Amino acid sequence: MRVVIFAGPTGGHFYPALAFAAAFRKRHPETELVFVTGERGRPLAEKARSEFGGRFEFIPDFPFPRPRDLNFLIRAPGFLLKLARAFLKCCWIVGTFKPNLAVGFGSYVSGPGIWLSSKKGIPTLIHEQNRTMGRANAWARRFADAVALTFEENPPRASRDKRSPLGIRHVVTGIPLRRALVERAIAKERVKSSILPRDRLRILILGGSQGSHALNLVWRGVIEGFSDEEKEKVAVIHITGDKDFEAIKKMYFEKGIESLVYKFHGAMEEFYGEADLAITRAGAGTLFELALFGLPAIVVPYPHADRHQELNARYFEERGGLTVLPEAEATPERLRREILSLMDSEERRSQESKNLVQLARPGAADELVKTAEKLLL
Repeated sequence: MRVVIFAGPTGGHFYPALAFAAAFRKRHPETELVFVTGERGRPLAEKARSEFGGRFEFIPDFPFPRPRDLNFLIRAPGFLLKLARAFLKCCWIVGTFKPNLAVGFGSYVSGPGIWLSSKKGIPTLIHEQNRTMGRANAWARRFADAVALTFEENPPRASRDKRSPLGIRHVVTGIPLRRALVERAIAKERVKSSILPRDRLRILILGGSQGSHALNLVWRGVIEGFSDEEKEKVAVIHITGDKDFEAIKKMYFEKGIESLVYKFHGAMEEFYGEADLAITRAGAGTLFELALFGLPAIVVPYPHADRHQELNARYFEERGGLTVLPEAEATPERLRREILSLMDSEERRSQESKNLVQLARPGAADELVKTAEKLLL
């Protein structure tokens, strides 16, 4: 069995693809895997190389320029050149590897690989992480034998495809999450050693796999606005990213706030069970990880990328699981008020936790593997 996976070079695409690969290999240990991502994904690939156990290939980064962009005409030639190089690299990968299955996880990386695989008669599956389909997947969908969706609300109308062994092209699976996260959450293994004081509100700050400079800035303003009494009521785990690590670490030291600060942490299951409240971006993977652990949150969606994060977050907010704070409204004072409101209401946090757990999909990776297996019959 040979499977090729195409996924974008950011954590939102990369990590669900990695979780799928691990679940597929667990059910089919002899499978050969090739993971294709953009050049910007090399740092993520290096961190995941030992866990993945397959081969990584990299294609040129060629994000689609938008026609409304004033520099569109200037950028278009470079985009077309990189696009051609990406197609040639994907053609070489598919032609030499000869996969039995091609799986795409969105972003511009998926398009060439899924199209080429489809033209060669290779079964194709794409996974959409967001509440609304991204541009790359919306294009690739016409060539896919099956489309797996993360959100069950208003899935595209099922349509029959003569090429598809599934008959129905759309299936809701949820988003694949790392097995370590799922196992820790299912076992309800709350951290026993208590790495932060349990008599304080333990807050997890998470800006996605690369950190979030905007979220870090707002949080610094929140800390500045805390009274001495309020500072003594909180303890913080903060994933900063590279850029702000030193400044944030220094800030906690100067303010005398109990904290653990990391540029990046690859085992978030250690912290989700430790925290009482999270302040995060709103990538689909992060939201379903919060649901998995029933961790109440204030989320500040990334405002660009077709507003995917805000739409994802609203799904959870509408079901009473968290609070959405748009970045344009996320002033330090507003965020501080939201935190204090949650701090003063354990009942509210408990109810949001229960609501979140109802939205979790711990079996998503296995469901996606089962969908892939049907294509291989």
